[in-house]
Amino acid sequence: MQGALALEHEGIAAYRLAGASGLLQADTLKVALIFKGHHEQHRDALADLIRKAGGKPVEPKADADYVKELNLAALKSQADVVNLATKLELGATNAYAGQVAALHDPQLVHLFTQLSADEAVHWTTLNNAAGTPIPAKAFLFS
Repeated sequence: MQGALALEHEGIAAYRLAGASGLLQADTLKVALIFKGHHEQHRDALADLIRKAGGKPVEPKADADYVKELNLAALKSQADVVNLATKLELGATNAYAGQVAALHDPQLVHLFTQLSADEAVHWTTLNNAAGTPIPAKAFLFS
């Protein structure tokens, strides 16, 4: 769960920092802020579960760390931001989907399935915004 929470911190930072970059047009910024809100809700749900299990939720990294790790300085256009977000959302979708089989608690299975579905919606929306064709092949996520 800590790894999942770290992914959500990363997603929140990516949308927040990219949103503040001035590279996004108003409509795209609106979608980015909605997705950031989704990630904040995911973060809160995961942090609550970690606390209920007696753990201490992992804290987000410093913005400078996210800027470096995600290479945000290389973003020069809205297309660059959308491409990065699409890549991150695909990674999150696959990470959550991949964990479901290892979970034994039905509540965790339900949560991780919900998280994976949200990330898949984000990925699909971003692909559409980028004009990427719908993949002809099924089983898009691992």
